[in-house]
This record gives sequence, C-alpha cells and structure tokens, in this order.
Amino acid sequence: MLSDPTDGGLSNLGASSTEPSSDAIQTSRVVNSKIRIPRLGTAPVAAHRQRTGRACALCHQRKTKCDGQKPQCKQCRQLGFPCTYVGSKRERQKWALESVQAKIQSYESLLQRIITESSEDPSKFKLIEELITRHFEGAPTILTPLLALGSPSDRSPFPSNHGLSLYRMLAAWMSHARSETQPLAQKPVIQITGIHRWTLLANNDTASHLLSLYFMWENPTWQLIDKDLFVRDLESGHGKFCSALLVTVLLFFGCSLSYNLDRITDRREEKLLSKKLYAEIQRLWEIEKRIESLATAQSSILIGLLCCTFGLDRFGTQYIMHGAQLCLNLGLQHEHPSYFYDDAPDEDGQLAKCHKLVSWAVYDVQGIASQVYRKVPAWKEPPSVKFSPVEAAGLDAGVEWSPYPFITPISQPFFFTAACFRSDLVTIVHHIAEFALRFPDAVMGNDDWEYGHQLHKKLLQWKATLPPVLLLEQNTTPHVICLHEYYHATIASLCQVFCANLGSTDGQIPNPEEFDPYTIVSQALDAIGSLILLFKRCHGWKSLPVVMLHYFCVAGVHSVSKLNAHEPKWRYVLEDCVVGLWHMSLGWGRLCTAFLRTIELVLKQSNPDPSLVPSRVAEILRQLNEGDLWTVTDISSLAADYVVHQVATQPESSSSPWSAYRSQGLQSLIHDMDSLSINLSSESPESLSSVKGPYDSRSSKAPDMRDAEEIIDS
Repeated sequence: MLSDPTDGGLSNLGASSTEPSSDAIQTSRVVNSKIRIPRLGTAPVAAHRQRTGRACALCHQRKTKCDGQKPQCKQCRQLGFPCTYVGSKRERQKWALESVQAKIQSYESLLQRIITESSEDPSKFKLIEELITRHFEGAPTILTPLLALGSPSDRSPFPSNHGLSLYRMLAAWMSHARSETQPLAQKPVIQITGIHRWTLLANNDTASHLLSLYFMWENPTWQLIDKDLFVRDLESGHGKFCSALLVTVLLFFGCSLSYNLDRITDRREEKLLSKKLYAEIQRLWEIEKRIESLATAQSSILIGLLCCTFGLDRFGTQYIMHGAQLCLNLGLQHEHPSYFYDDAPDEDGQLAKCHKLVSWAVYDVQGIASQVYRKVPAWKEPPSVKFSPVEAAGLDAGVEWSPYPFITPISQPFFFTAACFRSDLVTIVHHIAEFALRFPDAVMGNDDWEYGHQLHKKLLQWKATLPPVLLLEQNTTPHVICLHEYYHATIASLCQVFCANLGSTDGQIPNPEEFDPYTIVSQALDAIGSLILLFKRCHGWKSLPVVMLHYFCVAGVHSVSKLNAHEPKWRYVLEDCVVGLWHMSLGWGRLCTAFLRTIELVLKQSNPDPSLVPSRVAEILRQLNEGDLWTVTDISSLAADYVVHQVATQPESSSSPWSAYRSQGLQSLIHDMDSLSINLSSESPESLSSVKGPYDSRSSKAPDMRDAEEIIDS
C-alpha cells in the first residue's frame, strides 16, 4: 500500500499500539485545527444606487445595462449607435391597440368597397364571398355583419345592393370614431326576415333599414300605413295589408330617406337601387292597379306623391285621387267596412286602429292635394270614425321615438294623439279647399268675407284646444313640428284666397279689424319660417318627410321679401330653406330643383343687397345656373300646377295695395319669370293639360304609369 507522500507516512502510526504517543497527539492537533484562507477584499456597496427608470430601445433589445441618459445613453455613445426611447409598457400597448383598430377599420372599408363594387357581377361577388368566408370560417370577427349581407340563403338571383344598410352607417361611424356625436342603433327598428316573399331587389338587411327609415320619418306625418298589420302580413306572406307593389314603393321611399354617413352627396347606392325599384313599380302597377285592395289604394297615393316630387303633379294628383276613390269603394268612410271586419273578429282592436288611422290619412292627403294643387277631392265627407282623446292617450302610453338610425334623443311622440287632433284640422282644410275652388270664376262678396272670417276663427279655436303634449314647448318630434307647419300653412292658404281675388273687387277690406288677410298671412308665413329654424335645430337634415318640400318653398319665397340688415333671422331662414331643398333634391327629384329655381328667380326680381344673401345660398344657386342641378330637360318636363304665392314688397299703387299680389302655378311662374317658352311634343303646357284632361275622381279607370315618364336622375 502506497502512502500519500504529503502526510510523511503518518497514516500507519498507532497500528501496533493502543496508546497514542506524544508525536501522535501533536499530529492530531495539527490536523483538527482550522486554518484561515486569506480572501481578496471587495469594494463597499453604495447605500443608494441610482436605477434607470427606462432603458433605450437598443439596450432593451440587447439586454444590456443602460444609464438612461438623453439624448444618448453611454452604451450607444461608446458604440456609435443611434439611441431612441419608447413609451411605457402601457403606452406601447395602447399604441399597438390603436394601430390594430385602425388597420381593422381600413380593411373593413376596403372589403365593403370591394363587395359593393362587385355586387353587379354575380361571378365576382361569389368568388369574393367564398374567399372571405373561407378565411374567417369558424372565427367570430367584426366582419360577421358584412358576411351576413352576402349569405347564400338571403341572396336573390338579382344581386341586391349589399352596402345599403344600417351596417354601412355603422362602419362609417366607427371609422371616424364619432364618440362626440349621437350614437347609432345597433339594429334597425323594424326587423324583416321574409322580404324574399315580395321582392328580389333587396335582402332582409336592406329592407329592414329602408322600412325603418320610412316608418320612423315619413309615415308618422299621415300614418297612411298601419305598421303593425303591414309588417305582420309581410312576414307571414298574406296580402290583405301588404302587396309586392306596396313593399316596393315603401322601399323606394326608404331610398329617398337614406344617405351616406361618410359623404351625404354620395348617393350612388341609393340611386342604383331606386332605379331598379322604380322600374319594378311600373311593372307591378300594371299588374295590381285593377285589384281593389287597401294595399293598391295606399300604393296609388304614394306613387302620386312620388310623381309630384318629379315635378309631374298633373299626373301625381290623378294617382292620389284614384287611391282615395279606391278607399271609398272599400267603404273606409263607413263605421264598419266589410274589408276590415268580415274575415275575423277584432279581438285586440288592431283592425279598428288601422281603420281609423288609414281612413283619416287618406282624407288628409287628398285634402292637401286639393288645397295645394286646386283639385276636386274624391272624398266629399270625412270618415265616420275617429280616435277620441282618451283612446289616443291609451295607445300612446309607453311609445318612444328616436331619430333612426340614431338612438338619441328618445322622446314620447304621441302619434295617436296627434292623429286625433289633426283630423279636426283636416276637416277645416277641406272646407277651405272647397271654398277656394269657387274663385276666380266667382265674384267675392261680403258673405264670402264673413265665411272666411268664421273659418279663421275655427282655426284659432283648434290651436287653443291642443293638449300640452302637442305643443312645441314639450314635443318637437318631426310630425308635431309638421302639424304646426300645417296649421300655419292652412291659415296662409285661407288668407291667400282673399288676397289673390281682391283685384276683382274695389280692393277694400270690409272689416279689417275683424279679419285682415294681409296681416294674418304675413304672420302665418313668419311662423312657418320660425318652424323651419326649429326643425333644423332639433333634427338637422338627416331624413326629411316629403311634405317639408312644401314648407321650404313657402318659407323660402317669403324670406326673400323679408331680407334686411336689422333682422338676421331671415338670412338664416333663406339659407335653411335653400340648403334643405338642395339636401332633399339628392333623393326626392325634380320638384326640389324647381323650388330652388323659383327662389332664385324671386331673388333676382327682388334684387336685395348681395351682403344679405348667405354664401351657401349663392353657391347652390350658382351650381343651379351652371347646369349641375337645373337643366333644359328639367324645364321641358315640368307638368306642375303647384300654386306659388308671391307677395311683392312694394304695392304698385297706393289706391290698391293688393294689386301687386299674385298667385301662380309653378310651371307658368318659372316660364314667365325666366322668359322661356317650351313645347312638349309640339304641345303647349295648356294643350298638354287639355289632352290629359282633369282627372275625374268618380271614374274607376286607373291612371297609367306610362304617362309619367321615368325621371330618376342618373
């Protein structure tokens, strides 16, 4: 056994003896003692070491220490690298999230544009839809509503306009982060699932959006369509309160009320669908016009309103009166028409509600046509049934209204209460219209002045009976503002009968203290101008009922005579009327531009100080003159008897202050003031009227839509 040379052979000591020797003891002490090993000294640690709060981007990436000096840390300065600093972790996360959101919005907008542009080509659309579906299959994304628009179960053989929906507005609203404005609804007010039963030109999303616009903005003015029964029959496929023609007409109205939230003048999608719908209306009219049903009557009246917006009120009033005559044939003027009550008992009162609403709405619309266009109404007497104030209040309980597609402000609209009190006003309107048709053939006498005085007192009494919920201090919903516009327009219409016929008398007012038409009409027109300003302040020009065309024209012409440096209000009224007409011309057709032309010609005749004319008015009228809005075709295609009342600011003679007052039909006014003469197929406007003939409301013959040429602007 070899020993370790370092221990001097001590490992064998004591093997032969049990008692340790003195040398062994000494050796044991040496082995058991601890020997300290000297260590190197360390520098003292600083008590408060300065730590870097944020490393530069390069040091953070290389995981090296950074002293955080700015504009360049020590490491980057020694290595000669550029030194940059980024935000905190929270700031970086926020920036990354915003970047992703911006990309998503950009991609959504791009996909929306691709789908819209490809909707006309079925093969391209199918390929794009398959690519999107395959890419996002099984993954819930923000594109789900976009994909739903093109789902095969809801696509017709004729590709519908997939961009025309609430989703288009939502996408535009999100892309611009309009957090400071009114929020948009997440789904249409009316949800349609069975539009394919009635038309192939729109899918359920488009139909839901357009019908929601119609029933929230246009229908409340007259409530010509009972929404509940119409939607019920649309979804079930029944045809008593719904028809393919009526659905198509309402979709057309919806297109006129729709707009692009990104750019209001971009109405390509609305125009594209409108043209298809109008062609379908013409086709369906030839099929359904001989069917005596409520849906046919309602369609006829709505088609008449459309023709009037095309500047063809000679044809439009025929359709209105034809629809009114159909309703007479159905017995809507009676208390229990068999059309409503013979099939099934009215257990929930829905049929009675529809009967009262629609019968008075028909009576209302034909009354306006008689008043504005001087036509003989089809209904000689009002309906025999109407809502009582108590019944109307019960139906209004809990009902809310919001300016779809926006969800605020929310208000209680009191639709049925408004219909209840409007019916009393409509009755007076019919008396005035009937009275006005006597002139100018008859000579106005003292009895006529007394009758006019009594009608004016009835109008004042009607206004005094309005409940607080229909006063503008409490209710500024569109249909209530229109109700007050209607009241003041009716007063103006009554007074203008006397003003326009004073030339046939000695020009003297029998009892000016009791009934002064000139003063009263001026006050009424002033009130209409104020209501225009109120409508603009409360609702802007989002979606406008078609009757606003009339009020814009009346207030716009009146405001010209009121322009002065001391009353800036009338500059605003003129601007709102012109801008409102321009806005409506994007959807409602030629009558808007004819009204703009009328205001422009009255301005030229009045020749006010240019500083009094708002710049926006001057710009719109400049475009009108350059042919962007008004063309020779527009002039030659007019067939309008719309009565325009013009009050000159200065009478021609002091002896006859009424001699300067005129009322003319729109077509003749434009021709006279513009020094134009036109021929329609070698026929003058007068001979055209004689060829077509005044429509006899007693005739059962339906008007022919081919008489009203298609005038949907490209």
